[in-house]
Amino acid sequence: MPDIDMNLLKALDALLAERSVTGAAQRMGLSISAMSRNLTRLRKATHDPLLVQAGRQLVPTPYALELTERVRETTRNAYALLQPAQKALNLATLKHNFTLRASEGFIDLTATALAVELQNKAPGVRLSFVAKYDKDAQPLRDGTIDLEIGVLGTSAPELKTRTLFSDHFVGICRSNHPLLQDPGVTAERYVSYAHVVVSRKNKLYGPVDTALARQGLQRRIIMVVPGFANAINIVRHSDLIGLVPLSASGCFPGNPEQAGVACFELPVVTPPIKISAIWHPRLHANPEHRWLRETIMAACQRKLDSTASSAIA
Repeated sequence: MPDIDMNLLKALDALLAERSVTGAAQRMGLSISAMSRNLTRLRKATHDPLLVQAGRQLVPTPYALELTERVRETTRNAYALLQPAQKALNLATLKHNFTLRASEGFIDLTATALAVELQNKAPGVRLSFVAKYDKDAQPLRDGTIDLEIGVLGTSAPELKTRTLFSDHFVGICRSNHPLLQDPGVTAERYVSYAHVVVSRKNKLYGPVDTALARQGLQRRIIMVVPGFANAINIVRHSDLIGLVPLSASGCFPGNPEQAGVACFELPVVTPPIKISAIWHPRLHANPEHRWLRETIMAACQRKLDSTASSAIA
């Protein structure tokens, strides 16, 4: 494509609006001769006279009439693209639906706090959580989802991230389980009981198994379930041992779902789990999206602060 001076777009808009070289020059703060040169260049670029003499005034050609609205809209859009992204955000009148991909554990952890925030400050906003079946970056790229919450699992280089909190695995069992009795949770006693594993892809082994293998130990896994809530309910009513992130364990003060379930620190060390907010850079400066990120960050921090004193057996 030949190089095009985009300033001619503004000149064309002025000429078509004023239908006068003098009027267009005044509108743009140019000399009449400069605007006349712009018209000559535009005629050459479009291969159309655009404005022709009719008595003492200029009238647009059919092609110029066809262009008028398109040029006005294109010019307006061009100016909007180059304006600063900052704009006033009125949460009380904001109407927006955000789609978030997150695990059920994160939803359980923050949904109540987020619901209160929406009702109090942004009643026109809706959060639509979708299941986290994978970590594919394409939905972020094409706008299918606005924000992902979880462990960064893609090599897409352009994605933006912000750490929300650091999590870690804990064991769960029924509150009167013999594992919790003296001499307590040792690696040997831990593997002596049957286990239930949470996995959406039927993956049986993870970091805890790697750590146990270093001691020559292995869990006996007899059940695999797709969700944390499934595992929590199973251990509540059986002798099975479960493994979940602390944020998904329900072991928080005043949580009715914790009834009958105890959490305990694992007898082996596993790497921390870094939970992040992940988004595409095209939304980085968007005021609505920035508010969403900050709101989620604040909700996570409040929840973590309130559970900092949570007792783990």
